[in-house]
Amino acid sequence: MEKTDAMLVEQCLAGRLEAFDELVGRHQDAVYNLLLKLSGDHTEAADLTQEAFVRAYRKLDGYDPRFSFKNWVITIGVNLAKNRFRHFARRRRIEMEAASPTPSSPSPPDPRLEALEAALGLLPEKLRLPLLLRHVEGCSYAEIAQMLGIGVSAAKMRVMRARDELVQEMNHETKHV
Repeated sequence: MEKTDAMLVEQCLAGRLEAFDELVGRHQDAVYNLLLKLSGDHTEAADLTQEAFVRAYRKLDGYDPRFSFKNWVITIGVNLAKNRFRHFARRRRIEMEAASPTPSSPSPPDPRLEALEAALGLLPEKLRLPLLLRHVEGCSYAEIAQMLGIGVSAAKMRVMRARDELVQEMNHETKHV
């Protein structure tokens, strides 16, 4: 039987460090991928991911097992990202890495993917984050609301507005291609 996240947290609190390694292994990719979409920078996303797990470990006794461990760590990562991004004078935009094929993807970049990434980069963080949490991470509106400290109706509204703005921007981009 596979151990639940709550069981692994209990083991961590009892001094079994390898249990935390298992938690990191389970959730590191999800945290990293979301932070990459927010920051647009691989190094920044890796730093934020590492910092999120370090902080989670330090605050493990504050974790409430009634809620998702993954969402808890994502919330920590998102808060770290928000704090870090506030210190920069200009807004970050999502990198267009899809424009240069990597060795693992020798096919040419998909112009629709490039347009989507560019459009996502133009969304304000207030809209981009709930949209990514909903459609990339598969979070419920209640989970999004909890992570962002807003009401469920506000979470729904932000996702809806983000979709609308994304569609408008995508339509604008495709007209100019």
